Amino acid sequence: MKQKLILLLLFAIPGCLMAQEVSFTAQAPKQLYVGQRFQLTYTLNSTDGTNFIGPEIVNFDILNGPMMSSGTNIISVNGKLEYSSSSSFTFIVEANKAGTFTIPAAVITVKGKRYMSNALSITVLAQNPRSAQQPQNNNQPQGKQQQQPKDDIGNDVFLKAVVDNNNPYQGELITVTFKLYTPTNRLQVDQATKSPSYPGFWAQDLLKDATQYPQYTEVVNGKKYIVVELRKAALYPQKSGALTIDPLVQDVVYQIKVKSRNAFGDDPIFGNDPFFKNFMDDSFFGSELQNVKKSLRSNPITVNVKPLPANNRPLDFSGAVGQFSMKAQVDRTEVNTNDGITLKVSVSGSGNLNLIEKPAINFPSDFEVYDPKIIDNFNNKGATSGTRTFEYLIIPRAAGNFTIDPIQFAYFNPAQKGYTILNSEKFSLKVNKGAGTATTEANAQTDVKMLGNDIRYLMEPPLNIKVAGHSLYGKTLYWFLLFLPSLGFVLFLLFYRKNMRLKGDAKLMERKRATRKAVKRLQKAKKLLDNGQHDAFHEEISFALWGYISQKFNIPMSLLSMDTAREQLEIRKVDNALTERFMTTLNDCNFARYAPVGKALNMNQLYELAIKTIAETEQVLK
Repeated sequence: MKQKLILLLLFAIPGCLMAQEVSFTAQAPKQLYVGQRFQLTYTLNSTDGTNFIGPEIVNFDILNGPMMSSGTNIISVNGKLEYSSSSSFTFIVEANKAGTFTIPAAVITVKGKRYMSNALSITVLAQNPRSAQQPQNNNQPQGKQQQQPKDDIGNDVFLKAVVDNNNPYQGELITVTFKLYTPTNRLQVDQATKSPSYPGFWAQDLLKDATQYPQYTEVVNGKKYIVVELRKAALYPQKSGALTIDPLVQDVVYQIKVKSRNAFGDDPIFGNDPFFKNFMDDSFFGSELQNVKKSLRSNPITVNVKPLPANNRPLDFSGAVGQFSMKAQVDRTEVNTNDGITLKVSVSGSGNLNLIEKPAINFPSDFEVYDPKIIDNFNNKGATSGTRTFEYLIIPRAAGNFTIDPIQFAYFNPAQKGYTILNSEKFSLKVNKGAGTATTEANAQTDVKMLGNDIRYLMEPPLNIKVAGHSLYGKTLYWFLLFLPSLGFVLFLLFYRKNMRLKGDAKLMERKRATRKAVKRLQKAKKLLDNGQHDAFHEEISFALWGYISQKFNIPMSLLSMDTAREQLEIRKVDNALTERFMTTLNDCNFARYAPVGKALNMNQLYELAIKTIAETEQVLK
């Protein structure tokens, strides 16, 4: 019995959690002082939040975050159980100047809907009022006294930021390294107090997955140091001009030797004995280690970015900067109609590979081309060298001989200070007519012959002869036909202006095209069904239904779900029975795509049901 109650409680929790109203709030201290660190927390009373967009924080330094946490609470109030779930996003922030500042709202998405938090107003004081009221205690501690430690290491521990190129071109790869110099290995590195930011750069962390810091030795001003690379990033400047790399603030803990008080110093016998005095004051017995914590700050770096030259810039240049090579190939050159061809375009080399876009390719109009699949094979975590491959799937729909013009890839070479254009070979493809397909020959030519021009036949009775003097001139029909072109021109202008106004409303045009596109997809699904391509048939039916909802209600496909589809139909007062049938059709279609063989709904029945559902829904929404 007890186990049943526990199971019933667990099943009841999700329903209670879904019933609560969504709340998204921001919290932070209303007043603080310069240099004080605080937590900026955004709390959501749900665990279904996605796409958290933090605020643009100025006049404060972000030391860490956002850090996400979530949980569920069960509280007993007056004998009743209340359930609540929440998730939070926390920033560690430090005030850097006095004044009153506003932190704008953050944004989060819950089940397809966007929610905004409240904005915060924070007053930053120049000085902590409590620090002036605290009395100073100048009394020395009584009892055992220890000699003031001498820190002979702290001055030799420092941070240094180094960039390999201070004057790059826009888009050219540079590397920044934050190095810790220390003369001793008795040193511990804490979490960074302030991480560096890279405004104006596209950055990639090169030590993100490193298990330990790279270490080596360097000689600086004749002194040997142990060098630890704390951070290393690949930077790609996205604009020209002077760009600043902020410093890294890092806390370290190192050990120094402290001379302790001689235990026999006050002894009348052993204190004056040279043997015991020297023995207790030597390096082993006469000193101990003490931890010292120090905050280090690296130097800021200013990088002067040169703009890419405008002279001789290729028209198809898309921003690739570095040194590259290109290779293009197809897997076969002779296929049947509706068979797939794979075209691979690979760009290899060093530079901003992560930012390279797909090349512009002129495909024949009779080819159906899908968006390319991008395959990356980089040699390091920063994607500074390696290969990016664009893999196209091409399906020819007509028979004939076709060519794909040479593919061009243009990039800027910083070493040569100029642009380079790479060209692939031209691809000649032969497409044969596939069995059972109705295609047209792309290269077929029809000869037009003029027949019957050498013999003219006499007209045979009866002849259409009119009485002289009976003409159309001056009659009502005459004037009507005379003004008909002018009337037609006016009607054409009115229709043209109305059509242009409708085309200007992109959302309205998209809704008008929703049914036409759905019908085309259903026609394509019918052909796939007739050809026995069952998987493709189910996929096309699903695309027709979801695409109709997406275009009819101007909702991106990424935000569509069963709940949003039902909600949109109910908002437009679609009959409940029709709404349920639409939802059932979507469920049947999804079930049919993944159901075992023989368990899915009859495909002809599913096709007829999809046509009927879209047609009746369109009649209601007109």
